[in-house]
Amino acid sequence: MYAITFQGVERLVYERVPDPGLRAPTDAIVRVRAAGLCGSDLHPYFGRETGLDAGTVMGHELVGEVVEVGPAVREVAAGDRVVAPFSTSCGACFYCREGLTARCAHGQLFGWVQGGVGLHGAQAEWVRVPFADATLVPVPEGLDEVVALLAGDVLATAMFGVEQAGVRPGDLVVVVGCGPVGLLAVRAALAAGAREVVAVDPVAGRLELAERWGAVGAPPGDARESEATAVGAKRGRAGGPQTGRSIPPLHPVPGPSRRVHPCRRDRPKRVEAAVSRSGSPNDFSSPVAPAGGNRRSPDHHRSRGVRLR
Repeated sequence: MYAITFQGVERLVYERVPDPGLRAPTDAIVRVRAAGLCGSDLHPYFGRETGLDAGTVMGHELVGEVVEVGPAVREVAAGDRVVAPFSTSCGACFYCREGLTARCAHGQLFGWVQGGVGLHGAQAEWVRVPFADATLVPVPEGLDEVVALLAGDVLATAMFGVEQAGVRPGDLVVVVGCGPVGLLAVRAALAAGAREVVAVDPVAGRLELAERWGAVGAPPGDARESEATAVGAKRGRAGGPQTGRSIPPLHPVPGPSRRVHPCRRDRPKRVEAAVSRSGSPNDFSSPVAPAGGNRRSPDHHRSRGVRLR
């Protein structure tokens, strides 16, 4: 098959590689129809992370068609359209039973092979999916594959951020960073009943799209001034302070921030979606740490996921 492989810093190759095959009774082989491009793909590409083997097939989230399953697979079958997140999960360990499937004790991150150990990714014609029953989710008939792909990471992360911010009907919400995750956080906050969403980003095109979806766009400028303005607007419209909770500004960290802090009153809820240290819209590096033979971001991989309906 053909795949996009990592060959070194800022060097990818589209080349022929061996077809994947079943290695365990719980595996499935999926013909890839669409694959996401994640910030975690960019870390080794730009040299921010090291250790990825040359020849590793890149790519995380995927949508495709099951073409083969192992004898122990019960939940999916050949011909099913499925979506997968960025990592696999066994469905049986402590973390999986708690719903924290991205923390699976036996899971692997698609697109990370180090020292010959790991799992090739989904930017290929086919991909092997371990623990197929717990990892793959059927795509409902009629749902566009590109839309379904968002459930694997981008939409799930946005919804998780809104959930962690405690957004409730009538709230004023500030979304900081309007890349794909931030834009979907705008939609998720509005769906949760937010009265108004302020979208902050230095890229005009992102703000235009956020405004098209119902947010108030704001270039970053002085972030504290932007937040103070939002608080003033909140108080002015309501005739005084309202009860609410917020996620206060984070200490400077590179890349998409998923951390949350204790909430306070009289400030808008704040969702930090994708803020880069350099301010460049193309710089979305984030710290990662090895876990179970994989490289995983301690916060990025905390989402519980989205159930498709």
